[in-house]
Amino acid sequence: MALLVGLPVDEVAFVVFLHVPQRQRAEGRCAEAVKIFATMAKSRNPLLAATIDVRNGRCLVDLGQVEEGKAAISRGLPVLAGKGVEFSGDVYEAHMALARLAERTFDYDEAAKRYRAAADPLQGRSRVPPLLRLALVTMFDHDGRALAAAEEARTLVLAEPALSKKDLAAVQTVHARVLLNEGRAKEAYAELKNSLSKQGGLTSRVSADDITTRSDLAIAALKNNDRDNARLYLAYTGAGRMRDTPFTRAASMDPPTCGEGGLVPEDEAIVEFSLERDGHVAGVAPIYTNGNRAKALAFARAVTDWSWRAEDVAEIPALFRYTTRVEVRCVKADGAPGVTRPLREAFEAWLADKGAPTPPWADQPAALALGTQRAALGAATTKNDAAARVQAALALSDNPVLDGQERPALHAIARTALASLLPPVTARTYVAIVAPEQVDEDSELWRARMRAILAQPDVFGDPLSAATLRLLIAQPAYRKGPPADAAVLVAAVSGDPALPPRHPLKIAALLEQANVLAAKGDVAGARAVFDRTGLTAEQCATVGLQPAVQRMSGRSSDFPQEAQRLGFEGWVRTSFDITPDGRTIAPRAVVAYPPFIFDDAANGIIRGARFSSTFRPDGALACSGQQQSVLFLLPRR
Repeated sequence: MALLVGLPVDEVAFVVFLHVPQRQRAEGRCAEAVKIFATMAKSRNPLLAATIDVRNGRCLVDLGQVEEGKAAISRGLPVLAGKGVEFSGDVYEAHMALARLAERTFDYDEAAKRYRAAADPLQGRSRVPPLLRLALVTMFDHDGRALAAAEEARTLVLAEPALSKKDLAAVQTVHARVLLNEGRAKEAYAELKNSLSKQGGLTSRVSADDITTRSDLAIAALKNNDRDNARLYLAYTGAGRMRDTPFTRAASMDPPTCGEGGLVPEDEAIVEFSLERDGHVAGVAPIYTNGNRAKALAFARAVTDWSWRAEDVAEIPALFRYTTRVEVRCVKADGAPGVTRPLREAFEAWLADKGAPTPPWADQPAALALGTQRAALGAATTKNDAAARVQAALALSDNPVLDGQERPALHAIARTALASLLPPVTARTYVAIVAPEQVDEDSELWRARMRAILAQPDVFGDPLSAATLRLLIAQPAYRKGPPADAAVLVAAVSGDPALPPRHPLKIAALLEQANVLAAKGDVAGARAVFDRTGLTAEQCATVGLQPAVQRMSGRSSDFPQEAQRLGFEGWVRTSFDITPDGRTIAPRAVVAYPPFIFDDAANGIIRGARFSSTFRPDGALACSGQQQSVLFLLPRR
């Protein structure tokens, strides 16, 4: 400290600042560095303030305070950029940090601009990292930028004899990925095989770089119609080769809908992501697509909403948790939602009138929403806010990543809080359905409880509540069919004068009546009832009873022999259409892990499935938008 004696206050701070916080950040002690930065934050020296902003901002980002950190870096960067070579390191790191943040939010234009800004002042191999990142965020644009960046990086590293073979291989892998997305699969395949040889070939030991190269090689081999080697390369990544893999137990996993980003059913992608300890997906990046950037990002955005249970994530080895790849395609628009939707909408409108706010978890994936919902329930309990308590308790109980043992207590909280609000019959009925006093796995017991609710005089006399319960009770149970009085229950809904003619529940009831008449051979009667819905043959109902599974089974012979030989396990979610007579047609793998191993086998199983018949005039497809997951597990010894 003797060297600081006599310096102005700002200059003393500047000297301390240059050493201590920067060292702490480099050592991964950003929390300590941020505290020191905070003591200097009011500096009147513009250069010092800008340097604090840039370095502190990077630490704030590392600590998860992303927006605050981004704002700080953006404030300080223009000042430092005008100071020349002296601050070139800070300027480079600032551009790279902002680029990574933009990439994380799929703002690839901003990311490309920042990576280019980071690369331009540099010379020699120091340009390689930003050039590689630039290639990865522009490789779906097909405008030459990605290929130019990747080829320059490749040229620079090949000119450096001192670099290790693994460093060279990493650059070649990125170059090959750009070639692959450019449709130059043969060149990509050759480049990746060269990269693999530099990494030591196919061995039982894997690092993150090995997994990346081998995974890309599997894609390239597939695109070169070399399916045997595609499976072999994938086997050597370790994908699909973990016994009892939690990847078979995703709690929430929806593919994108066709039309998003211009997606069509023929589009496909390989998307990479990592799983955080709480089960939410992070680090999502499209690896390959046969489409453009908009399509690649539509696939990636869908994956960001997926969630696993934290208990399942804990079982996954860290290396595989951080480098997971799935095959994704879009699904056609989902079919009609469940019959409880009108009742739910009425309940939510009433709850809003009682002061329940718009839930902050509405746009969060399930794993992240869990913490938000718990906090909201705690806050509502502290404030004695019954409406917010009902809202949070129901949301928590419906969260797919929640431990099921917690649900009964949450249901009780919701019912108790609701009772204190003197709710209308629609609200009481909805909560009784979704938060029952007892969860019954047996369909007959569940129907008995629904009948008991319907028998309550105020529920029976409320058109919306009664219609919802009647349709729920009339639904066929898995392989058991509908109850004996299903026709009577459905007719009571379709003929209820208290429901408007085009009410969604009345339309659902009319469609079900048409199905029954058609099954009895009364096609003319079915057509007459269908015409009362006001729908065309191609339209979906706004709500509806889904066709019930009558046959769905797989045999050991359905397991691909080559996959079994290589020790693969995995799963496929398929999307398919249903014909009026209950046959499945056009099954497509829409999410698969590992990629392209079990697609054909899963589609074959779905082709053999049968559903209950559905009437549609003129032979139109049943409008159901079905999806089904198929697991492929090896016998346990």
